[in-house]
Amino acid sequence: MKKQVVETVFDGKQLFYINFGYKFGQGTEPQFRLWIDKSFLTQEDNGWFVEFPIRNCDVMQMDNEKDLVVKPGDLNLFYFYIVPGYKGESVIDIIDTDQPYQSFVFINEDVDDTTTSSKGALILTRSNKVKIRWHRNGKLYDDQLPEGVTILYSDCRRETIPNDKVIEYL
Repeated sequence: MKKQVVETVFDGKQLFYINFGYKFGQGTEPQFRLWIDKSFLTQEDNGWFVEFPIRNCDVMQMDNEKDLVVKPGDLNLFYFYIVPGYKGESVIDIIDTDQPYQSFVFINEDVDDTTTSSKGALILTRSNKVKIRWHRNGKLYDDQLPEGVTILYSDCRRETIPNDKVIEYL
């Protein structure tokens, strides 16, 4: 998944970041700010972009626990976000990998006539795939599953199935 990054200049140095997580009514402060080394970015006509998962990286969490710095390393950083139904919420139930992992879970909350709460996560691991069990509620569109399992692969593939337990019986 490709995401556009924000470019800023501080003390003559070009810096890039993406904000994750917000709560309506609590200002514009993000839950996390992911600062990204320029080597992971591509430039297009309309700005700078990063492709998730970010491969061959490492993440340092700063003392304030809000700023995360992505630099070259030997891990993979996956991004997962699940949208709820209208006036609903989404939940990440389980994150599963075949290697140890560190997750940075964030929440996007909108409080107006369409109160919603969406969950997302940045997952840092040596594994080449991450399996995520999730569910959501609210008024769903016909093509939205109420629950499921999604597998994210380091080669950018993504698979989703409503219930992975059926695999045991086939």
